[in-house]
Amino acid sequence: MLKRVGLLVAVGLVAAGPAAAQDADAQAALRAAADTMGVTDMMSIRYSGSGWLGRLGQNFAPADDWPRYELAAYERTIDFETSSSREERVVRQGNYAARGGGVPIRGEQRQTLLVRGEHAWNTQIDRVIPMPAVAEQRLLEIFLTPHGFLKGALAADDAIAITRNEYGQRVTVVSFIALDRYRINGTITEDHVIERVQTWLPNPVVGDLYYETVYTNYQDVGGGMMFPMNWHQHQDFDDGAHEPNVSGGDHTFGLTTIDGVEVNVDGAALTVPDAVRNATVPPLRVEAEQVAEGVWLMAGGTHHSVAVEFRDSVAVIEAPLNEARSLAVIAEVMRLIPDKPIRYVVTTHHHWDHLGGLRAYVHEGATVVTHEGNRPYYQEVLRARPWLLEPDRFSLFPPEEWSEGYIFETLDQKYILGDHETRLVELHLVQGLAHVAGMLIAYLPQEKLLVEADLWTPPGPGRPAPAEPNASHLSLYRNVQRLGLDVETVVPIHGRPAPWSAFAEFIAGAQ
Repeated sequence: MLKRVGLLVAVGLVAAGPAAAQDADAQAALRAAADTMGVTDMMSIRYSGSGWLGRLGQNFAPADDWPRYELAAYERTIDFETSSSREERVVRQGNYAARGGGVPIRGEQRQTLLVRGEHAWNTQIDRVIPMPAVAEQRLLEIFLTPHGFLKGALAADDAIAITRNEYGQRVTVVSFIALDRYRINGTITEDHVIERVQTWLPNPVVGDLYYETVYTNYQDVGGGMMFPMNWHQHQDFDDGAHEPNVSGGDHTFGLTTIDGVEVNVDGAALTVPDAVRNATVPPLRVEAEQVAEGVWLMAGGTHHSVAVEFRDSVAVIEAPLNEARSLAVIAEVMRLIPDKPIRYVVTTHHHWDHLGGLRAYVHEGATVVTHEGNRPYYQEVLRARPWLLEPDRFSLFPPEEWSEGYIFETLDQKYILGDHETRLVELHLVQGLAHVAGMLIAYLPQEKLLVEADLWTPPGPGRPAPAEPNASHLSLYRNVQRLGLDVETVVPIHGRPAPWSAFAEFIAGAQ
């Protein structure tokens, strides 16, 4: 990936003129839009405003939209010559309901996201945080701005164009390939402005993730340059033609430009810090820790899984992140517990960071155990269809069990896995939770272990506990009391195992 990005960065997004092989209709449409939008002599741009930010894959229930936070302030500076971008955001909860997506924001969060070519990083005050895993997407997102699209399309030698009627006018859609694999389409109106830019991104849950931004309310911001005052972005899509709607998330970003637009600004080109230039994506690690006889925590990353051995089979609780993580966990389970198949995979909830590896377990032959409210959405996630950008095993080799439909066990309030000769796992619905609908916890009565996700992350060594319990902490405590579970150890999907007594003291200290 870095080699591919590097080649395009060397070319840059600035072109003196269209490539010789470019389609004539595409060339004409791009040139007219570049003149109208002031792109011809534009080397850099800065714009600012306010709006909202959606949390992709973190809706309360599958049919809900992505939860939103308020963008109290937003500023972005792009240098097209060096493929640099700096986004500065002030995020707060605002008037949006704190359902789904985690802990409500208290006060303001200041975020700075940067990229130059193949290098990406964040900053927090004076701290530099390398982000090599997101460099390609951040670079791609420069092309997805209206001016970045024009720069990229003008520099491409494969741009093509078609025309069609759309919303009562004749539009031209210009398309080209960026970074060797992303098809980007830009819709140009009769007024020669960019109305929409769309592409698809690889995603471990939905495959080729639809990504589009719609630009409206163009105004002259000086020097005859037309600029959109309103931006509205979708990631994934809500197919409103079908009822019931089982996958409602799609709105991810809205911006109203209010503070003007600057062109060819000083200091737009970023300098890559040494710590960022030398950073690489950390290798994938699975660190198996036996927390009880026949029970292993599969740690080694930000999200864990738990493997439970039964007489004739194995259950894995949680399939987070992506296929690569799940395949590594599956391999380690097979090493630790040879000659026993993984028969069940339990998913605690439907958020994408906890769902991204599910398809790997179904491909392996596991039955999915989840809350009954998740089944319609999971049937969409587990659909055998081509994934073009980053195919996974499930898309390449769909299992027969999928076509027959024998891959689900669901529960409303309680479900029991296991056998009395080895151990049992009780799955319980967490009631009264604002974080997500259909959240499950797993309780092993013989071992007195509680497996939970997102409800409590025990503070690590040298890290202070939260000042006070949040709503998820309280929900966990109340549900354990309601169910009468005799818990000695909490085994979290995030963080390290910790005694229940420490959590109970934390709750009691705030009451």
